[in-house]
Amino acid sequence: MMMLLFLQINKAVEIIKDGKVDWSKGIITAKGYGVFDVNSKNLNAEILKAQRVAIVVAQRNLLETIKGVYINSETIVEDYMLKSDLIISRVNGLVKGARMIGEPKIDKQNGIVEVEMAIDLYGDNSLASAILPEILKNIKKPKMDDIKDNPNFSALVLDGSGKDIKPSLFPKIYDENGNLIFDTAWLIDESNPSAKKVITFVENLNDILNDPELKDNPLVIKIKSVLNGRDIVVDKDNANKIKWIKKAWEIGKKIVLTLF
Repeated sequence: MMMLLFLQINKAVEIIKDGKVDWSKGIITAKGYGVFDVNSKNLNAEILKAQRVAIVVAQRNLLETIKGVYINSETIVEDYMLKSDLIISRVNGLVKGARMIGEPKIDKQNGIVEVEMAIDLYGDNSLASAILPEILKNIKKPKMDDIKDNPNFSALVLDGSGKDIKPSLFPKIYDENGNLIFDTAWLIDESNPSAKKVITFVENLNDILNDPELKDNPLVIKIKSVLNGRDIVVDKDNANKIKWIKKAWEIGKKIVLTLF
């Protein structure tokens, strides 16, 4: 069973340039606008032409937004695009295949067409799947510690109350000495190019803890501080407990990370 990692955050929507990332919904969106002559004799043709322009503008804004998405606290998508022509091609293809949200908004009084385009953060044809080849080149999964007994907790809750943690595609967890304890990119399944969703960002922790599978016996670990705004630091005692994460996805445990 795949491990599920939930992150509760104060602000689920992050504005990047002319677009936004809704970490709760798991989508990146951007708008585009086209103009047309309201007095044209062939108004419908003018509107269609303006709509095509709006789509191109939205795709351009979407691309610029994607470039600024954080993979972790140290890396944004643009860094990977600068290193790899393959990633450039995959991201450009993703943008060209972006879906439209709703119908185009047509303002016949002012001669404006507005469209909104979106792509997913995780899943098939997602940002995570587009950059997966580069991610896999840059992570080294540790050897898993042997676990003789199944740990008796329903979920691991990393409590970030009072900490201003900003989301990223694959946040990392460190100890107080700066040693990497757990990288959520380790959850990537190399055999699955669709980059299935392993992290869910939420704004309301109660929605999660009301889940019968989570509420019975969670292990709660307090986050000590934030590293570079997006990665997590825990103290020495809790760092020892984090070792269970390294096996959690193999034994089907769910992890809840509260960032409120």
